[in-house]
Amino acid sequence: MSGEGKGAVTIEQHIAVPPGMVADFVGDFRNAGQWMVGVEGIEPLGEDLYRLEIDSPIGRIRPEVKVLEHNATTVRWAYASAVEGGGRVDIFPDANGGCRVSYEGEFHLKRGFLDRAARFVGAERFARTNGERSLFRLKHLMEARRLG
Repeated sequence: MSGEGKGAVTIEQHIAVPPGMVADFVGDFRNAGQWMVGVEGIEPLGEDLYRLEIDSPIGRIRPEVKVLEHNATTVRWAYASAVEGGGRVDIFPDANGGCRVSYEGEFHLKRGFLDRAARFVGAERFARTNGERSLFRLKHLMEARRLG
């Protein structure tokens, strides 16, 4: 997932909270519905394995997601069904006690004709918009928690 390509997005946002707070929140996939725009439901399936219900340009999809890495600076996951690709959030501390958060995501529906249909109806623009809104939502959630 380096750079931008078909079905890939890279977005950054500054968040005025300690990096560990962001890593802990994002790394617990049970929180995905709170910050990831388009995630309508989360079902834990086992250790670091979840089924998400996601609103997409071609309707609801229910991919399984496996968390591959979760530490103080990185949360990385891969789709295990319905969707190929995955996501990554990197958290970089700044000099003011906050952090810069970078999100990369890549997706392709496993069935070629569905993937083509999704691209036809603007899946890449949809993913970019949802990614931007997700990081904006994460920023506000984290900063509100810090104040509260």
